[in-house]
Amino acid sequence: MEKPDGSKYILLTEGRATVLYENENQVFYNPVQQFNRDLSTCAIRAWSEEYTEQKTAAKRNQRKKRKLRNDKRKMSGKENLKTQEELEAGEDVAPTDTMEEVHVTDPKTDEVNIEASENAAKAAQSERKKAPFITILEALSATGLRAIRYGLEIPLIKTVLANDFSPAAVKAIERNVVYNDGAPGVVVAFHGDANAVMYSHKTKPFHVIDLDPYGTAAPFLDAAVQAVCDGGLLLITCTDLSILAGTGYPEKCFTNYGGMTCRTEFSHESALRLVLSSIASAAARYGKAIEPLLSLSIDFYVRVFVRVRNSPIQGKLLASKTMLTYTCSGCGSTSYQPLGRVSINEDGSQKHSFAQGPPVSSHCEHCGFVHHLGGPMWAGPLHNKDFIDRIQKITETLDPVIYKTIPRIKGMLTLAKEELDDPFYFTAAHVSSTMRCSCPPMTTMTSALLNAGYKVSATHAVPGAIKTNANWGVIWDILREWIKTNPVKETNIKEHSPTKKLLERREPSFAVDFTMHPEANPPSRRIKIARYPLNPPNWGPKARAKGDKPFNNHKITGPGSEPVPDAPNEWETGDENGEVDMKKQKTT
Repeated sequence: MEKPDGSKYILLTEGRATVLYENENQVFYNPVQQFNRDLSTCAIRAWSEEYTEQKTAAKRNQRKKRKLRNDKRKMSGKENLKTQEELEAGEDVAPTDTMEEVHVTDPKTDEVNIEASENAAKAAQSERKKAPFITILEALSATGLRAIRYGLEIPLIKTVLANDFSPAAVKAIERNVVYNDGAPGVVVAFHGDANAVMYSHKTKPFHVIDLDPYGTAAPFLDAAVQAVCDGGLLLITCTDLSILAGTGYPEKCFTNYGGMTCRTEFSHESALRLVLSSIASAAARYGKAIEPLLSLSIDFYVRVFVRVRNSPIQGKLLASKTMLTYTCSGCGSTSYQPLGRVSINEDGSQKHSFAQGPPVSSHCEHCGFVHHLGGPMWAGPLHNKDFIDRIQKITETLDPVIYKTIPRIKGMLTLAKEELDDPFYFTAAHVSSTMRCSCPPMTTMTSALLNAGYKVSATHAVPGAIKTNANWGVIWDILREWIKTNPVKETNIKEHSPTKKLLERREPSFAVDFTMHPEANPPSRRIKIARYPLNPPNWGPKARAKGDKPFNNHKITGPGSEPVPDAPNEWETGDENGEVDMKKQKTT
């Protein structure tokens, strides 16, 4: 296949899909995000397995209930018929005789019939399981690479609608679908506005919707929660971390996500919680509730995998799952306040009431500085541990030659599974800097927390960070005990600094024990997995596609002028001009 001007396309293979690359400025593509696409493929497969199991179990329960109703109806009909016949004959029948007349069939015959019926039902279920039924929408498809990978790599896919608003992108999708054997008939290119497509499918929703925009996904959330089916999956990316995790545009963060960002070191987790809160509030307007299955801060973006259910009752819990944060502007101590309160009555019903607050005074109890307000944001868990287990099992079956980012997927999933559900994290480096003392080793800090009876974990978002259910008073007390053997230079302490106030009370409020705890090293650290891999050369987001700008370099290039030799997806070797003959390449 050649371009209209006679020149050849350049081939790019990722996973089981190959796309024809014509002009880097005409259609947006970022090779650094192969990790995103590999993980998304595994996540949809995990969701598909669970969704199928739940639907099968629900149908099985419906059949059992229907059978019980039919049996009762038949029993009642036989009793009424026999009673009527006996009354007409003028016979008096004892209750025991009536029961004997009802059970006139052979128990062995009944058992055989029931077993045959169950076997037939199981066979029918098995056939239905094999039939493709999953519909996926990639609302912002660009080259169609992600959509084609879904169609080729995920079982039970009926249709993948690859939509884009750019005519050039739609042509590229159509060309790539034709080139990939197996994609035609499954992957369908569509030219339309993403929101218009989703709103038009409110009555015939998709099972999975993937939103991977350039920047924020906020303009698409309202349409997405309405266009996904009950129990369906949303995969949402936001790349505007300068707004979500930065402090330069708080007004823009509130405009996009309905909450204020936090001036803290846990800004990447607060970014995840702001996105989840925005999705949850959009869903609650339509009597729906969300369940975060996996929420990750990756490289220069956040990626969340969310299950959406039609449940007005669960949707009403949103206030109790939403919080405000109070972060000290001096020492960084943080408290949070749920917006609502829910209590369970004796009959199991829910009673919703107003939350009481604020949980802090106008000035920090530890250093006396003022608080900064953050949120509202999601207060519930970020991950579903069972869902992570399913993805991990799937990764064990994948070919690492095709899925090149498997080591990183395993590392990040292991860290996410270990994370505590308690909000936010801190680093020993930050708190020791506040105290103007030497930094204690991470295992020393975690041992002190564990020995005091608290829980600790690492976080996938930041290397060296600690999540714990201990309050900030405990953390500062541990540092007070630490500086007894690692003294602070008084000359480093300014008169009106947070450190001065923190050190006014020299003695901790409990007995701090720095003895090495057996759980101070998490399992992910002991098994030597790739927890925080280094970024590849020229790492970072690419510029937005701008049109038909001439393409003068046939290799992947990053923000710099040098090509990327070790990028996750390397260009296949071509002739002396860097071009590839598609007829030769398609034989593989």
